[in-house]
Order: sequence, then structure tokens, then C-alpha cells
Amino acid sequence: KTLDTEIKNLSKNVTSIQPAINEINRLLKSYGFLNFEIVPTAEEGFYQIQREDGTIAETTLSEGEITFITFLYYLQLAKGGISEDVVNEERVLVIDDPISSLDSNVLFVVSTLIKELIKNVKAEVGNVKQVILLTHNVYFHKEVSFIDGRTKICNKTNFWILRKNNKATTLQNFLMDNPIHSSY
Repeated sequence: KTLDTEIKNLSKNVTSIQPAINEINRLLKSYGFLNFEIVPTAEEGFYQIQREDGTIAETTLSEGEITFITFLYYLQLAKGGISEDVVNEERVLVIDDPISSLDSNVLFVVSTLIKELIKNVKAEVGNVKQVILLTHNVYFHKEVSFIDGRTKICNKTNFWILRKNNKATTLQNFLMDNPIHSSY
């Protein structure tokens, strides 16, 4: 009972939006996105996207910027939670083609962030226990599934191909053998 109370008290810091704002802004800056940032609103518990000149960017974000900010928020939510009761729960993340509307630079950033997430799952660090990544982009698949150039198989990774034919979807399991060898 004492430990549960202590966990809930410590989790209050994790469920605050400020750590998420700080981390998203750190990631934006570290990857060269300097034309906007996340700032808290006057109303507690909310934030907004602000341009360099101080204007609110709600109507001026490109589709790619919206996709990227949404992805960064999703990663932060996966690390914490929207309430203190769920902060420490184990999770399975499903990431469905997070790179639509993104240019090749942002595609590389997203693949790097996902590879870091997968690395933590494999090392059993954090509360994310499994990542299911869906994509139809072969370049993105190659980027995110690249291990280290030497290692070809990982016993904690499995590959599937889903095919849709005549309104029916089939699923082919390739186990640990990556079926994608080139983009041709």
C-alpha cells in the first residue's frame, strides 16, 4: 500500500504535460526544426504550437509538420500516460505508416526514433513491451529494420507481409527472416 501511494505520487510528475513539452521541443531542436515549438497555454494541462514569431500555428502547419508533431506526441504518450493510474502499465504500440506526407529528412528522423524505441523494447527497458510497425514504404522499412550491418537475424523480431486480394487480406509470416532485400 505504501509503495502504491509512492508510485502514484511520483507518477504525478510524469503525467504533467511539461516534461512532454520539453522532450518534444528538445527533439524538434535536435533535428533542426526551429520554425515552431510547443508552448503551454494559459489553461493548465494544455499546450499549443507556436511559430518563431510568436504566432499560434494551428492553421499554418503543413501536413508533414502535423504528422511529425503527432508522432512525437504519440511517443511521449507511450512513455507516460494521460493519468497517473496508467503511467506504469505495460504497452503494445501499433505504429501505422508514420511517414506519410514527410520528406526524406523527416523520414530518417522518424526511423531513428522508432529504432531507438525498438532497441529499448529488445533490451526490456521501459513499459513498452512490443512494437507493431506497419508500412508500405520499402525505403522506410529498410531504414527502420536495419540492425547494424552485420546482424541479419534477431530472435526478438518477426516479419510479416499482408496482401489484399479480392477484398480478402492474407498474412504471410517470415519469422525472423526479413523478406525485403531491396526496393525493386
